[in-house]
Amino acid sequence: MNWKKILLLVANYKTTGYDFYDSAFPPLALEYIAAYVEDLVDIMILDTKAANLSLKQTKEKIEEFKPDLVGLTVPVTSAIDTVLSYAKIAKHSGCTTVIGGWHPTLAVDRTLSSPWIDILVRGEGEFTFRELIEKGSPENINGLSYKANGKIIHNPDRPFLKNLDELRFPSRHLVKDYDYKIFNMDCDAIETSRGCPQGCRFCSTPVVYKRRWRARSVENIIKELEIISQNKKITDLFFVDDNILVDMKRVGRLCIEIIRGKREGKIKKNLRFFFQGRLDSMARYPKITKLMGIAGFWLVLVGVEATDDETLKIIDKGCKLENIKKGIQVLHESRILVMGNVIIGANLEDTIDDVFITIKRTRDLDLDLPSFTLLTPFPSTGFYKEIKEKNLLLTEDYTKYNWLNPVIKTHNLSSDALKNLLFLAFFYINYYGGGWGHKLGLFYRSTIYRGWNFTFHPIRFYRTLHSYIKWRRIVHYNLRSLGKTIHQIKYGTLKEMNELKNSILKA
Repeated sequence: MNWKKILLLVANYKTTGYDFYDSAFPPLALEYIAAYVEDLVDIMILDTKAANLSLKQTKEKIEEFKPDLVGLTVPVTSAIDTVLSYAKIAKHSGCTTVIGGWHPTLAVDRTLSSPWIDILVRGEGEFTFRELIEKGSPENINGLSYKANGKIIHNPDRPFLKNLDELRFPSRHLVKDYDYKIFNMDCDAIETSRGCPQGCRFCSTPVVYKRRWRARSVENIIKELEIISQNKKITDLFFVDDNILVDMKRVGRLCIEIIRGKREGKIKKNLRFFFQGRLDSMARYPKITKLMGIAGFWLVLVGVEATDDETLKIIDKGCKLENIKKGIQVLHESRILVMGNVIIGANLEDTIDDVFITIKRTRDLDLDLPSFTLLTPFPSTGFYKEIKEKNLLLTEDYTKYNWLNPVIKTHNLSSDALKNLLFLAFFYINYYGGGWGHKLGLFYRSTIYRGWNFTFHPIRFYRTLHSYIKWRRIVHYNLRSLGKTIHQIKYGTLKEMNELKNSILKA
């Protein structure tokens, strides 16, 4: 088959509760894919999420462009059904449909069982997709699974690219007309490494990348930062690496070159960065972490995951609580805000009292933006097999796998009890449950790190406040099922707290 026109499509998906997922995020994966075929075909990236297009409007766009092939990606597991609804439109328009991303890679057969998908790209897709377009057939192309004569065929895996410096830069010009925002900031995204050597049992990364970590050189990264800096609208850049801090000396060299590039005017002086990282890495390298703050890194998303050493060991986190506390301290000394998440249900043996202790310990951690999620055993992860074997998995309806909807039970807690504890945890951290001390502290640090104009920018302030109120209402709504008023939950006597626990257990 000879494909001449290709449409790469971002589905307009929603993820309950976490409003920053509902922000328009740059489709970096599709930009990379486009870079490898735009010399071969007429290509377009249609971001229906950034443009907030309906299915009907998307159908009209497809009919207008008339592609031969439509490529889709699944950004998060819970978006799979939404993505398939767009694939259905493409199939009805006579297009070949190709799907990729982490979820399809982890659930190949189930994804390909959809009548709306023809070909599935497993793992890294750049070279696989290019070879597909060049040959016009999925036969004998490593990294592809496809359907032929009613059967699903799996070609051998494609080896990982050894030298990431050989990657072409993403085709950002194909999405220049979209307005991308994260946390209500004008943003772009960059990937400087792939994979992670850690083996956290809840995480998909070690499964997809087989616990390998590969990094781009500092020189190669700086070239891309200089290109990104040409976009005067961008104020913030998200380093999407799953674990950028594996080689802290590399991070230190990168920061030095960023500082030099800003001083020489090659990188925007006001360009700021946020990233994902491990607290124990920053605890071990306080000087490099402080250098990150100087270079413009101002916000980090960290997985605290658990507040006791026993659970940290169970999930194979590879660090202890003292390392986590030290990392938070180092980050604040470096003027970097910390958004940290704790998993409810990570220890399958936890009682309700254990979870209450976890909530209290989370409050005691000096996190700027503490959050909670429920243990969610994504396909092929370390927890998935164990939870299924112990008959604790309640559903494989992937639309519910959004970290906030309980899809498991534990040995001592029902799914409803876990959900009630999740929203109780959000309430008790004082971020959504009242109490101005924490909020004022967050505003203070945000103002110190980013400036008064950033923190209190009218539009940003309004949108942030709107998102906060929206999520606060969700928290309070979910707590009503406990039969207690918000005041009783917040200021309850010992007797009322015992009654609250009994209400949760009876859920």
